[in-house]
Amino acid sequence: MSKDLVPISADALPALAPGLDVFKDIVQNSTFLQRVQLYTKGRYIDNGIITPGHYGVPVDEETIEDLGTEIDLIPLAWRPKAIDMSDRDTIIVNYDSNSEDYKRIRAAADSESDSHCMYGPTFLVYERSTSKFYELFFGNASARRESSKLLGFCAISPQAAVDISKQTGKKVEARGPLPCTLKAKYITKGAYGWHVPSCHQCSTPFDNLPDIKVIVDEITKFYALKTSEVEKVEEPVKKRAR
Repeated sequence: MSKDLVPISADALPALAPGLDVFKDIVQNSTFLQRVQLYTKGRYIDNGIITPGHYGVPVDEETIEDLGTEIDLIPLAWRPKAIDMSDRDTIIVNYDSNSEDYKRIRAAADSESDSHCMYGPTFLVYERSTSKFYELFFGNASARRESSKLLGFCAISPQAAVDISKQTGKKVEARGPLPCTLKAKYITKGAYGWHVPSCHQCSTPFDNLPDIKVIVDEITKFYALKTSEVEKVEEPVKKRAR
């Protein structure tokens, strides 16, 4: 049998139904939220898949979409998140900071250098260059210290404006989220060095924002992510003795 492709005329085939717009909507309308992160060490760096100090979006085991050394974002929502990756076959994810499991993961992250546990705020962000929504997790100590700056660009509701005004003694107006730029900063501690996010004001308006209904739907899905979901870890980790 010939290995050549069978010649089929496009005119002989029926039109694709129900259409590419529907297909695109089905593919994109998923509870899975891609993540964007800053890369500094690990096998992706060692294998030359991405450069240290670059932001990227994991696509599959061998592919990362490289977004460069800085990205423009609009932070839309945030929530606490803790991850226990000590057993890569059963990765525990918790979004309830008052739960015992979250507290256990946090304690392990703070007290054990090789616990493979992380915690911190995770944000829903809209990124300019890709025109997509991502999760951005500030899960280590260096990132957590910078996360308060990103929080400052989130929307301020009317009630939050009243509360902040009372707490600070300064009048604060309600407003929507503001654009910001995340850069990469290299820090050192003793003989070690790594990149951390650095948040800055962005003066360039976004001209590619989706419809407000799409934004609200993404925020709703972000808050609907459930505790104790099993996520795939990006790099292998050693199991911790329990």
